[in-house]
Amino acid sequence: MTTGAAPIFIVGTQRSGSTLLRLILNAHPEIAIPEEARFLTPLLNKNNIKKPIEGQALSRLVNYLRANEQFRLWNFDAAPFLNELAVKSSVMLAEVINAMFSSFAQSEGKSLWGDKSLFFGSVQLLHELFPGARFIHIVRDGRDVFDSWRKMDASKNHPTAMALDWHYKLRSIERALAKLPSDRALTLRYEDLVASPDTVVRSICRFLGIAFEPAMLEFHKTSGKYIGEHHSRLIFGAIDPSNTAKWRKHLSSDDVRLYELMAANHLRHYGYELSGTSTSMRQILLAVGDLLVGLPQRAWQIGRARLAYRRALVRGEATKTISVGAMPKNSGPERPSDGPK
Repeated sequence: MTTGAAPIFIVGTQRSGSTLLRLILNAHPEIAIPEEARFLTPLLNKNNIKKPIEGQALSRLVNYLRANEQFRLWNFDAAPFLNELAVKSSVMLAEVINAMFSSFAQSEGKSLWGDKSLFFGSVQLLHELFPGARFIHIVRDGRDVFDSWRKMDASKNHPTAMALDWHYKLRSIERALAKLPSDRALTLRYEDLVASPDTVVRSICRFLGIAFEPAMLEFHKTSGKYIGEHHSRLIFGAIDPSNTAKWRKHLSSDDVRLYELMAANHLRHYGYELSGTSTSMRQILLAVGDLLVGLPQRAWQIGRARLAYRRALVRGEATKTISVGAMPKNSGPERPSDGPK
């Protein structure tokens, strides 16, 4: 197991088009980015960055990875990698992650690996693990993010809580990326990607220092190889420039105003026009009520998921999850929704 890799990390909030971006990059002959590796969540903490993993901790890690169901979604035989890891007496976390993703890339006949687990709170840790890594931050209009969330999960149908969730994650990513060398981070908007894919994808290639490949714009011809049936059917087709601003048709005026009350600054920052409607006293009262219900519920979801991950690592159990904020599940795929992930 060796380090020295310069991986690609796609970061952002959920429902922002990261799966679309992953498939575009996967269409490049040198890049391999599997389905999300959320099972790495309990490993990404400061205690694991510079301290060797050995003894009982290493045994637990091997058992945890052997039980991981995500490798099946990757269509990846992890046995050789895990067998090599099992006979180690001591290993660094960067070595484990690099060996795992490098093995996947090699199985695809590719040389560069990446990850799109989003890890909005772990950018600095990932940079410490892989100083040469490049981060692509994809942003989507938060109102469309909320619209996509609420269709997928009724518990997310709280505009104020989800606006704060979006705002907090963006702020965490922005602060972390600001500490990196300028040539290590690129921020792009989903809306620009679907409106001008050729221009945006070429800029991504320049950022990564790789040659642009026309096949990247025809990713949908091979996307079935890199994505499960649990994703939106839209992701299996060509880029649709009209797949933006759906919130204008799908959200009520109250939902829009409540969301903008909490996220106006970030919406403006990324060039998203506000609805321009004024806020009534009734809507202010609605916002307070929505926060009182939605915010504790969201905090509980996130805390419960993180605890479940930690327990799974200790016990060597499988975890399969949509994201932090949704409980790891043992059966059944994610329900499909319209719009990008």
